[in-house]
Amino acid sequence: MEHNLMEKTLNEDTYQDYIEKIINIFRLSKKESSIFFALKVDQDKANISLSIIDSQCEKEEFQDVVLKCDKSFYDNFLKKLVIEIEKNISIVSKDIVNLDGDSLVAFRMITENNDMFSFDGLSEDDANYLLNLKEESKVIPIDSNGFANIGMFFLMISVLVVTFIATVHFVG
Repeated sequence: MEHNLMEKTLNEDTYQDYIEKIINIFRLSKKESSIFFALKVDQDKANISLSIIDSQCEKEEFQDVVLKCDKSFYDNFLKKLVIEIEKNISIVSKDIVNLDGDSLVAFRMITENNDMFSFDGLSEDDANYLLNLKEESKVIPIDSNGFANIGMFFLMISVLVVTFIATVHFVG
C-alpha cells in the first residue's frame, strides 16, 4: 500500500514541512520494523523513496518524491534534513561507501532501531560535508555598538572579582 506524505506540491517553500514529516515517521520507529529512507541523486534530480518493513515482511511504501537537484536542494533541503536527523533521532552509525564502483558515493546513517537513511549519488566532498555536519551554533546578536561584547566582558570581570573576593575571604 502506498501513502503520500505531502498533500501539496513539494518545492522549496514546502521543504521544511516534508523534513518534519520524515522526522515524525522515524520517531515512530520500533525494533519490530525497519524504516528505509533512500535518496538517489541522478544528474539534475533527486529521487526519494521511503518505506517501512515490519517483522512479517509486509512493506508499507510512501509515494516517491522527485526534487530538482540544485543549490537550493543542497542548502535548503539536504543540509537541513541531515541536521534535523542528527538533532531528533538517535544515530548509532554513519559512513560513506561506494555502492556501485563509480566516482559517486553514498552517505548512510543507521539508527538505534536499525532504520537507515541512505543518500546516494553524492560527490565525495558532499558526502564528507554531510558526515561532518553539525548543527550551526547560535550566535549572540550584536548591535551596532557591540553591546553583546561589552556585556560579556563585564560578566567575565564580575565573575573574576567575585571569585577573588571569595578566595581572599576564605583563605584570610
